Amino acid sequence: GFELKAEDCARLQQEAIQYHHRYICLFQLEDYEGVIRDAERNLEVFDFVEHFAESDGLAWSLQQFRPQLLMMQIRARGALALKRDNFAATIRLIEEGLEEIREFYREQSRIDLMEQSGEIHSLEAWLDDINGQRPLSEREKLEHALTDAVEREDYEKAAKVRDALRNLNTQR
Repeated sequence: GFELKAEDCARLQQEAIQYHHRYICLFQLEDYEGVIRDAERNLEVFDFVEHFAESDGLAWSLQQFRPQLLMMQIRARGALALKRDNFAATIRLIEEGLEEIREFYREQSRIDLMEQSGEIHSLEAWLDDINGQRPLSEREKLEHALTDAVEREDYEKAAKVRDALRNLNTQR
């Protein structure tokens, strides 16, 4: 029988806004653990309101900010992975986060918002940036070298690179 009234939801939203301001500052200070902590706290509040609000409209008053909150959490987790030069983990976190945000819009039947989501566009741009910065694997280096040798019509080099690629395949 417990229910959150409009006044309760407004108070919780005000408190969530204070946490929002703090995790934005923490992000600028590169305190990514603090960002994650505050974002998780706000997600718990959003879930609480979703469960107990007396109406869907009241629940949406907080839920509408979930994509932004998820984006900040993803960026903080990704930044921590990048500090460890773990590009693969960063890419995985961004891709999973993008799917989580898209799923949120689908669950809310707000596909229209998904298409114009600044959070999705921001994370996709960051993903492109990370993919451009990450070191190439041995396979990728060889594939690029093969393409380059063929384009230059250096078939002797292309054959050597092709053999190196085959050797790489047999080692696995």
